[in-house]
Amino acid sequence: MRKLQILKAIVDFIWILWCIPSAILLILFIYFSFSSPESINVFLDFEKDAVDFSDLSVKLFLFVFIILFYVCFYCFYLFRKTIRYFQQVKPFHVDVIKNYYKIGYLLSIVGLTATILLPLSRLIIQNKIKLTLGVTPYLGIMCLGLFFMVLSEVFKVAKHAKEENELTI
Repeated sequence: MRKLQILKAIVDFIWILWCIPSAILLILFIYFSFSSPESINVFLDFEKDAVDFSDLSVKLFLFVFIILFYVCFYCFYLFRKTIRYFQQVKPFHVDVIKNYYKIGYLLSIVGLTATILLPLSRLIIQNKIKLTLGVTPYLGIMCLGLFFMVLSEVFKVAKHAKEENELTI
C-alpha cells in the first residue's frame, strides 16, 4: 500500500503543478492565436517568416493539437480517479474497468491522430516532407493506450473470476 500512496502523491503533484496550469495556459494560447497571431511567437520558438500564424490551416492544426492535449489531460484525470478506487480497496469496481478502457481508447486515438497529423501539418504549413520511421512519442502514447485497453480486459476477466469464486464458497 505504500507504493500506492507514493503513486497517488506523484499523480496529485503532477495534476496540481502541471495539468491545471497547462490547461489554463492553453486557453490563453487559443485566445492569442485567434486574436493576434503575431503573439504566438512569444509561446513558440519558430524561425521568422517560417510559419504564417494568420493562415487558417495553421490555426486549425493548432486547435486540433490543443484538443489532443486536453484529451490527454482528461485521461490523466481518469487515471487519478482510478487510483482513488485502489485506495478504497475496490480494484475490480466497474468504474475502474470502464476508466481503463476509456483511457486506452482515448490515448490510442491521440497517438494515431498525432502520428498522422504531424507529417501532414509539416507538409501543408511548411511545405516540407519529413517522415520519422523510428520510435516517436506518439507511437509510445498509442502503445500505452493499447496497454490500458488490455489492462481493462484483464480486470474484467479477474472480476468475473472473483465473482464466480465468491459464489462457490
